[in-house]
Amino acid sequence: MAGRRGTTDSNASSENVDTFGDENDEHFKPVIRFFQSPGEDLLVQEVKDDPRTRRQSVAQLQRIQNASVGMLPSAMAKARRRSSIHRPNLQYSSPDFQADLEKHEWDTARNHVIEDPEAQYELDRLKRSEIPEIPEEAETKDDLGYDRPPVGPAEKEEFFRFGGPVTLADLKEEVGEFCTFESVKRKIPIIERILTYKKEDIVGDVVAGLTVGLAVIPGCLAYASIADVNLKYGLYSAFMGPLIYALLGTSKDVTCAVGPTAILSLLTGAFIRRDVGDPGEWAALLCFFAGCVQLTMGFLRLGFLINFLSTPVVSGFTQAAVIVIILSQVKNLMGVKFGSAKDNAVQTLLGYFRKAVDTNGWDILLGMLCITFLLVMKEVKWPAWKPRAGSTEKKPPKWWIFAQQTVRMMSVCRYAICVVVATLAVYLLQERNINVISATGKLDGGLPVPKLPNFAVGGLAFGEVMGSFGAGLALVPLLATMESIAVAKTFASRFRYNIFTTQEFIALGAVNIVSSFFGSIPVTGAFTRTALAAESGVRTSLAGFITGGFVIVSIVALSSMMQYIPKAAMAAVVICSCLVMFDFQIFRELWHIRKSELFVLVFTMVACLLLRAEYGLLMGLTLSILMLVYPMARPIVLVSRKVREGITDKNLESYQITVTPQSSVVFPAAEFMKEIFSDNLFNETVTANFPPRMSTVARDGGPRRLGQTEMREALPPIVFNGIHLTSSDYSTLRALRSVYVNCKSTHRDLRFVNTSSDILNIIIPPQKPPRVRRTKQQKVDIGPTNGKQEEIQKEKLLDDE
Repeated sequence: MAGRRGTTDSNASSENVDTFGDENDEHFKPVIRFFQSPGEDLLVQEVKDDPRTRRQSVAQLQRIQNASVGMLPSAMAKARRRSSIHRPNLQYSSPDFQADLEKHEWDTARNHVIEDPEAQYELDRLKRSEIPEIPEEAETKDDLGYDRPPVGPAEKEEFFRFGGPVTLADLKEEVGEFCTFESVKRKIPIIERILTYKKEDIVGDVVAGLTVGLAVIPGCLAYASIADVNLKYGLYSAFMGPLIYALLGTSKDVTCAVGPTAILSLLTGAFIRRDVGDPGEWAALLCFFAGCVQLTMGFLRLGFLINFLSTPVVSGFTQAAVIVIILSQVKNLMGVKFGSAKDNAVQTLLGYFRKAVDTNGWDILLGMLCITFLLVMKEVKWPAWKPRAGSTEKKPPKWWIFAQQTVRMMSVCRYAICVVVATLAVYLLQERNINVISATGKLDGGLPVPKLPNFAVGGLAFGEVMGSFGAGLALVPLLATMESIAVAKTFASRFRYNIFTTQEFIALGAVNIVSSFFGSIPVTGAFTRTALAAESGVRTSLAGFITGGFVIVSIVALSSMMQYIPKAAMAAVVICSCLVMFDFQIFRELWHIRKSELFVLVFTMVACLLLRAEYGLLMGLTLSILMLVYPMARPIVLVSRKVREGITDKNLESYQITVTPQSSVVFPAAEFMKEIFSDNLFNETVTANFPPRMSTVARDGGPRRLGQTEMREALPPIVFNGIHLTSSDYSTLRALRSVYVNCKSTHRDLRFVNTSSDILNIIIPPQKPPRVRRTKQQKVDIGPTNGKQEEIQKEKLLDDE
């Protein structure tokens, strides 16, 4: 601890004294009180009894006692300058006393306080000190001689509320700001982007928009195959997302990446029907309902619901979905066709055993070449420029920069290059009537005509259509929003800008609703395309217009060539894009941090593999919520029994039970609290000497006489620590009231500590005044009396009873 030396006169000890530390330190407060009061002996005992300072020896305390006067020079000097001493016992108003203090005539001043021993003691200490006058500059020192902190402006403390229920004031504030220009810019972020757009942003947005546009076309075709719908619906999902999100979204990086994803496509394929109507129409209708749910959650600020999808559940579903997707795409590599998107991993593996004899070797060859090309191009990087020894060139030549950028663009656009080269190869082969490689087939050319989704798919009623989607109406929008917001937050943190969760809900809802008019499947922000946009140098959300426009031009101009796209090449694209989604680190982290969450992850993953993806996700979500709710229904409650050691005969003063909940107690735990008090632990009796107020019947069965006590068995008192009852609800407090009434009915004390009066007013029922019963003879004897005589008579009747 920090120490400080003190100086004393001949009457004080000359030894150096180390203080206990800073005056704000809890260990030093007893010593501060020592210097501020004359009761040294009492303080020495207090410090010795304090376990925190027990290690200090009595000798050291005595040295502090002897040297105390020399350690407070500035305090004494300031007291003399104020013509009074700051001790309460020396603040006398006598002019003679004040004059004697100013002249340091201690003996004369002592005569004025002859009847005040404490004041005399203080004067003796001041007489021994005889501290010289200290100049005014010493005011910069504190009482212990340390420099005071500089005096700054007055502090102002403000409070801001985050979270909690929406109040009427919040609604008024929202309505008041709704029509302002700042609110319009916040609801339509494209206005702010246009007002602050610069010429330097054009190049980055154009390059990023075209780069992502090259990658999004083959990806959307592949994701349509995962959802098991016609490939044209994948193209229809690729252009409206970036256009609408550029208007309403708050993340510049996600703008170009809005479209179908592998996980969302797998979930979409699991919730649409194929036995009635066109699967593409089912997917477009699901996209519309998902957008409505997202838009409603955004307007009502229900974004907190996505937080109930815990990381272990989502990770377990993602790991299983990656395995299912890869297994489902292997059949395109083999050139065989069986099953649907609703098959689980076991069904898919059994299908491969049945169709193994129909394998197409040319498809396998093309698929392996595409996978090899994609994996190699992902890792290829042009080496950094290193000038030769003795060379005067400090910058790389232009051809070096051109080669470096070319290799980087080939790595970024590897999916598009793979699909384009494979498509040209299939086209050349089919022009020569060599049909050895499986292709996608003819697609409908041109852009779709915008129209409302078919709400009566296959002639079904609206209620039947909604029932067919089931839990997909909640899971698809929640999972889509969570995936997009997680990606947006990742890149917002990386590039240091803010996103607004509520606005993201609104943007994604509008994207899915408008996209459904063009036959789109559900879309969201994709991580791989977002990373591609960030690497390409996207500057603003206007890059989404470049991506959307490029996709529209490609659909119109190149739709006739898309029929030659080989299925093996699309399968290679899907497989390579899914390989990066494996997360092995989370297994190791959960094993070391929390094994219960690891169990949730493994359970969700196994359920998705053995059953279907949507069933596994629902089961994992249910298990996660149960693990969240169980501590609320069964909170940890510590019960301690306190018995004094060394006493043979137990009595109520030496035996008590303390009940302390370790967390908030809410209504699911109301019955659990009753069960705790009915445990055998609380029913163990002890022998006690009953006071008169608790004894009603003597041991022999006759009436108890006044002042008589007896030894009998009784239940020990209970002390309930209500420190966590501040957030308890009415059901919990009513349960505790029931416990309190039961304890009183058995003549058992139940005391509450750390509990507010408002809560006690609910737990402890109001006491009714005792009712006085009189016989007819007593009523006659009393006769008409005034109020005071009647009160005296009531007390006599109570004593007689």
